[in-house]
Amino acid sequence: MNKQPRDSKRFESSLRVELAKTMLWCLSFCVFANAPFLRAQTQTDDLKAMREEMALMRREIDALKEEVHQLKSGGSAPGATTTSAAAPSQERYAAPELAEPTVPSSEEQPSPAEAIPMLQAQLAEHAQTKVESNSKMPVKIFGTIVFNSFFNSGEANWLENPNTVGGPPAAGLPSGSFSATLRQSRIGAIIDGPQVGSMRTNGFIAVDFFGGIPNFQTGQVMGLPRLLYGYMRLEGGRTAIEVGQDQMILAPRNPTSLAAMSFPDLYRSGNLYLRVPQARIEHTMATGKAGELLMVGGIVAPVAGDFAGIYSFVPPNLAGERSRRPAVQGRLAWRARPRSADRSLELGFSGHYGSEQFVSGAVSSWATALDLDASVGRFGLGGEWYVGKNIAAFGGSLGQFAKSAGGFVEGRFRATPRLEFNSGVGRDRLFDMSLFPAALEGNTGIYANTIFRWTPEVASSLEYRWLSTDPTQNAARRNNHVNFVLTYSF
Repeated sequence: MNKQPRDSKRFESSLRVELAKTMLWCLSFCVFANAPFLRAQTQTDDLKAMREEMALMRREIDALKEEVHQLKSGGSAPGATTTSAAAPSQERYAAPELAEPTVPSSEEQPSPAEAIPMLQAQLAEHAQTKVESNSKMPVKIFGTIVFNSFFNSGEANWLENPNTVGGPPAAGLPSGSFSATLRQSRIGAIIDGPQVGSMRTNGFIAVDFFGGIPNFQTGQVMGLPRLLYGYMRLEGGRTAIEVGQDQMILAPRNPTSLAAMSFPDLYRSGNLYLRVPQARIEHTMATGKAGELLMVGGIVAPVAGDFAGIYSFVPPNLAGERSRRPAVQGRLAWRARPRSADRSLELGFSGHYGSEQFVSGAVSSWATALDLDASVGRFGLGGEWYVGKNIAAFGGSLGQFAKSAGGFVEGRFRATPRLEFNSGVGRDRLFDMSLFPAALEGNTGIYANTIFRWTPEVASSLEYRWLSTDPTQNAARRNNHVNFVLTYSF
């Protein structure tokens, strides 16, 4: 009677073992069968977390954009006053636009294994180490590597960027030249400063390598640095104060060109231009539905343009400095507020007055200029016209002490967002030569270029320039200049 219960217990124990084995086998099968799903689930979770992080980053970027938009609409954004009041040169620097991080739509979503590396790369890009200044204020480094390969048929004064034509070469030498250079490359920094009362502070500095070459066998490839810009600004809602070296207030327009970044196209052929130390105030005088009235005025260093010696360690005391007073410049402009974003119009009137001290006595330097810039859709038009006396420092009178009048006009056409065409003509001509005799009486320049932007960072250009310099006594000197340009901005 005891044997049957004992067999029953043994049977139940054996049944439990078999059942446990069966359950363990089923569980193992389920785990292995669903392993790919679990791995995909893990990747999906990682992808989801990264997408959430990217979405948060996009919201932060949108918030920053909104804040910048509000600041601009209030007139206190850095550069807003700069553009409106002074209309500074467009050739200060070229920097690529920063692209927003993008997350593919649900229809284009890649697999988790493909998406995770892409998102990690985007996160690493936004987490890159920033430049840190000694003052702990934000600093942005920018620059443009500029490669020029050029040809001249005549005796160009500056081989890679000519503005006048010299006389014939020595006997036995052919006319013309060909070479390549990177002297127009530039580098600089933008500094965002602290708040001073109700005004924001910022700084800007840029240099290129167009400051000459050393006295060495291969000095052509050793371009010396040259200060282009270096200034500090305080910017409020309608007023800005600037101290430093910037483009002068007089005649601020310049032709569009990648081949002429050291000095703009048509310099000494109807385009007045100088970067000079100054102190100026910019103010938006009135605003309305039709447009706004802008004013800028200041004092500039008395540079007479009479230094023609060899390299000097310190600036000499010449006619401008001996006047013992700064020059005065001002500009009044009206900017339209068009109904569409692809239209713009700005008309400005500017003036200059200074003094230069010679052995024979003090001589005045003055100029007045009218400038225009307009665009409608893909088409644009710009230019300036002037008359002045003793404006050699600005490229007027072909760098001579005389009276002259001139100007230039430029046409622009943007075929596509990447491709544009620009062309212009300028002329500088002396008058009252019986009272102000000079060796050269006129200079004419014509240019045409095409610019193609391969990416926001990489651009190329091909430019043709025709120059004709007219001596007072002899026949005109002519030069055909062809320039291929490749730039990389960072």
